[in-house]
Amino acid sequence: MIFDDIDGVIFDLDGTFIDSMNVWHEVDLEFFRRRNMDIPPEYKDNIKKMPFDAAASYTKEAYGIKESVEEIIQEWHDLSIDAYKYHVKLKAGAKEFLEECKKHDIKIGYATASEDSLCKTVLQANGVFCYFDEKTYVNEVSKDKSEPDVYLLCAKKMNVKPGRCLVCEDILFGIQSAKKAGFITCGMYDDASAKDWEKIRQIADYSVRSFKEII
Repeated sequence: MIFDDIDGVIFDLDGTFIDSMNVWHEVDLEFFRRRNMDIPPEYKDNIKKMPFDAAASYTKEAYGIKESVEEIIQEWHDLSIDAYKYHVKLKAGAKEFLEECKKHDIKIGYATASEDSLCKTVLQANGVFCYFDEKTYVNEVSKDKSEPDVYLLCAKKMNVKPGRCLVCEDILFGIQSAKKAGFITCGMYDDASAKDWEKIRQIADYSVRSFKEII
């Protein structure tokens, strides 16, 4: 049983714990539509490692957006907040997995590149915010998830050693960096990262399409 092997679990949110990636595709569509542009073909891959502020800065500079970084972030927030409050749901089995972790006195945290208010909104709306002991954001460590710093910081906050901590991620470079840092890793399938699924399965200690599989 995985619960006997871990003292903590760290979740990525978008695409791993919550089913939100379609929302961000719609946000990108609308953002560029307002500027009479199509989504650049390289855009998703270029920003997927970045926290909000870095992604906004990149978007402004790469595509000549006149608004400030702060205004771009606010626009993204405004476009997504209703969806996060009323429409974005948890991945299958996510709440049940949290409940099992609590039964086994396992610390629970999340490590994400998303914005704090969006994370709180969606977790509160789905009735699970109270389960989390710690939260950690990529901008706290100034490195994206191709480096393990955000996972290491979250584990430190929970007072859990990497070798006794499960990291759940849907992105390949997150699995790779967490694995190299000594974490136990679980790859979660998401359509947005389907092209990397076979590589994720090869690298991760566990690979699932639902948290029910872990339980």
